[in-house]
Amino acid sequence: MKPSQRLLVLLLSGTAALRGGGFFDTLDDKTRFDSDALGLHADLSFMTDATLYVPELPAQGLLTSDDHVFFVPRLMTFFDAQMGDRLTLHTQMRADRGFDPGAVPDGDVRLDEYYLQGRILRDDDLNVRVGKFGTAFGSWAKRSLSWNNPFVTAPMAYEDVLTVSDRKLAPSGVKFAQRRDVPDNKTNWLPILWGPAYTTGLSVSDRIDSVEYAFEVKNASISSSPEVWDAAQVGFPTNPTFTGRVGLRPAPEWSLGTSVSHGTYLQESTASLLPVGSSVNDFTQTTWGIDAGYEHGRWQIWSELIGTRFEVPWVGALEAVSGFVEAKYKITADLWTAFRWNQAAFGDVPGLDISWDRNGWRSDVAFGWRVSENIQAKLQYSLGDKSGREPEGNHLGAMQVIMKF
Repeated sequence: MKPSQRLLVLLLSGTAALRGGGFFDTLDDKTRFDSDALGLHADLSFMTDATLYVPELPAQGLLTSDDHVFFVPRLMTFFDAQMGDRLTLHTQMRADRGFDPGAVPDGDVRLDEYYLQGRILRDDDLNVRVGKFGTAFGSWAKRSLSWNNPFVTAPMAYEDVLTVSDRKLAPSGVKFAQRRDVPDNKTNWLPILWGPAYTTGLSVSDRIDSVEYAFEVKNASISSSPEVWDAAQVGFPTNPTFTGRVGLRPAPEWSLGTSVSHGTYLQESTASLLPVGSSVNDFTQTTWGIDAGYEHGRWQIWSELIGTRFEVPWVGALEAVSGFVEAKYKITADLWTAFRWNQAAFGDVPGLDISWDRNGWRSDVAFGWRVSENIQAKLQYSLGDKSGREPEGNHLGAMQVIMKF
């Protein structure tokens, strides 16, 4: 048995010993600080997950590995401080093998989120947030953490790598179309949305009766890769991206929303490769979407339909539509099953009678077990296919154990 497999078995066997809440309750007491006199309430919390991937190579999505069995441990540290009635500080630090599994195989430690949020009026939900945080687009980003996600992976729209790139430009439409015949270049190509897109900027959000909204201005597009998310490291080298969502709760069971995002997606390093007289700010990504959710009894159902348009140098405007429907059913108080159907379709390359990427679908099925209030485990199997001669693998198995404390 490989070391990674032995470690996963050890984690599974250790969940029984930790099933009682005493250990976690004691730890929680030691990592919390409350002072009414100072008006300060702070909490340090942790979440760790261990994931075993078994892909058909080349692997689906943003999994970066040539191994048939790939182990990914992750530790997340959260710090939240409430200062007075209106000011909140939040940070999320991760230690893992890259934001996407295997992106940094030798290990990485980074701040994925840090922001300061202020409530403008004492008796209102109007909030202003500044820092590095997840996108307002859609509904999936709000439940992207492993504890909240009934699956191991993200929906296709948030992790299926397309042939459009923010740094490697094709000299013509013909050359660009040839990309769909080779395996995904996960270093240089982009999805429609890159996971929760922890980019840097400012947002304003509010809730008024059954209507909620959030609008933000960020340093990078929603499709941008994690290496350009942190403005403390890369700054604001291009025009910003503007994103917003308006949501409606017509009844307690229902949530509806519509989102839009527009901004520059090319990196500044491509400036010398562009047509004469143009700049990176002339080439944008415009994305729109609708989302819906329903919760009642044992059922939770979510769906999103997302359309995007990339203006690509030397090629033209490229359009795509991707969506998913996801359902979670609680078998018992501690067991659940979930199913997700994903589908994506692509327009033609301008001037050519050929789609710019391959139309595809993927089905995900998962089973989960809530071992205790602090431990859960998940199993997932995914099967997908794309039209024509597909260069990626169609199958993916995954197992994940999560602890939060």
